[in-house]
Amino acid sequence: MEYWKWLEMVVLALIMLEGGWRTEGCLEEERLALFQLKPFFPSIDSRIDGSRLEYYLYPIEEKETSSDCCEREKVECSSITGRVTHLFLNLTYIVTYDDLVYSEYRRIGNNKYWYLNTSLFLPFEELQSLFLSGNSIVGFVDNQGFEKLSSKLNKLEILDLSNNYFNDNILMSLSELSSLKSLNLAGNKFT
Repeated sequence: MEYWKWLEMVVLALIMLEGGWRTEGCLEEERLALFQLKPFFPSIDSRIDGSRLEYYLYPIEEKETSSDCCEREKVECSSITGRVTHLFLNLTYIVTYDDLVYSEYRRIGNNKYWYLNTSLFLPFEELQSLFLSGNSIVGFVDNQGFEKLSSKLNKLEILDLSNNYFNDNILMSLSELSSLKSLNLAGNKFT
């Protein structure tokens, strides 16, 4: 009888160590990282209904932001560990009827293009896919390209950087991501 109690305690301890202590469904460090991404990807916790054409014509439908990042539409988590596994940050600057401005112009300070700091993705150690299509990203903050992520994001298999403004300089940075199985660079400014 004591053996089973001991075994139960060991299993519980291993689960807590492996998956981290989660608050309301997602790890605290990942919840904070998503919060840090919000200025660059404002609709990270918004829900958009309908086709691409509809969100150019109608307002964004905001939903209650849950403190459980795994419940957000643009985030998927592992059902076992609760860690973020997929981030869908395509076209996160959405045009509303009131704005009638293309998504690429809704930037902080009205800058059309911007530089991505990839270190913001470091807390997502189990990230398997990252979709960043159509966000007017022109490059990386100095010394913060994807080579910075190669040791931490060793499970990243799908990376979509299509329809941004990257040039040939990104290629060296991407060569460090050895776990990639799918890379989409269509619609960029390569020579």
